[in-house]
Amino acid sequence: MSQAPLLVDSRPQLALDGRRAERLEADLIRLETHADSSGLARLEAVFLNWDSKEPGGAVDFVHFDRQEVDFGRQLRVSFAVEQQPRVVFEGLVSGMGADFPELRPPEFTLLAEDRLLGLQLRERTRLSEASSDAAIVARIAGDAGFSAQVEGGDGRRHRQLLQLNQSDLDALRQRLPDHLIRFSEGQLKVSTAASEAEPPLQLTRQNQLLRFTVLADLAQQRGEVRVHGWDVAAKEAIHATAGAAVVRAEAPRGRLGAEVVAEVFNGAAEDLHLEAPVTADEARQRAEARLRQRSRRFVRGRGVTLGTPSLRVGSRLELVDLGPWFRGIFLVTAVSHCFDQANGYRTHFEAQRAHLEESP
Repeated sequence: MSQAPLLVDSRPQLALDGRRAERLEADLIRLETHADSSGLARLEAVFLNWDSKEPGGAVDFVHFDRQEVDFGRQLRVSFAVEQQPRVVFEGLVSGMGADFPELRPPEFTLLAEDRLLGLQLRERTRLSEASSDAAIVARIAGDAGFSAQVEGGDGRRHRQLLQLNQSDLDALRQRLPDHLIRFSEGQLKVSTAASEAEPPLQLTRQNQLLRFTVLADLAQQRGEVRVHGWDVAAKEAIHATAGAAVVRAEAPRGRLGAEVVAEVFNGAAEDLHLEAPVTADEARQRAEARLRQRSRRFVRGRGVTLGTPSLRVGSRLELVDLGPWFRGIFLVTAVSHCFDQANGYRTHFEAQRAHLEESP
């Protein structure tokens, strides 16, 4: 368990192509980065764009200068934690704009996305044969010019997988719906919730946690998932089932959404009928993945902290003093690091887990 740092600079540090962008920092009005489990991280920043470039010089537009900023430049955003920079976003400039308000000076807007944007822009049709999930991820990453790190896979090989008129990023999302996808430290990283090994970050309403709203909801829960298909090699129908026992490995205690919904709504099963032929093992894996994906969203919350640069998609949080039902470990699925001149630095996050704690 680790504690959220208390000494965090409230203003972000900006760098373009590795060089500190001090003029942009000084003119920054507001900034927001956002990342979630689907992969692509993005940024929007707004700057004052009306001043003199040199002391005593003529007043003019300041940031309409390609020597300073342009499409494709690498933008890095960090916050100083105990005087050491902690990166919260790194990507490429993908948009530039301007706003000319009625009662304020002109403003300059920057948009940026991380390098997974390249996977979103590349659409293709191709067939993968006798390949594991790790091999497919490595192939997609290699085509984009970077390496891949896959954690938590089962190592099984698929007979055939077709990517049909899809972007590479959409193909990953479809193939690995219960995985976290992100770009970090120059790599495409794909992991499951169970493979996240970092110690949980403890937040409490007595220090960094400003507010938190949480809900346990049965609407998207199912007691079991049944997958039906056809095995061409065996020439027989396939019927695979996954129940709450699949989720117990991740949540050994507490009330699971799959168990509660089965009790309240008499089973509440979901049936999936596959169009393409599969093996019995693939059908079972799809049923388990679908149930885990639903079950992990049983308890979902949204919160705001005083500014936590270490918070990222895939982080585990230990939230305390929330009462007997909702205290405990959550998995972070979305993070926004925000700065404005009114509130300073704030971190907004979404988190989820599969169980509701029992009362003592």
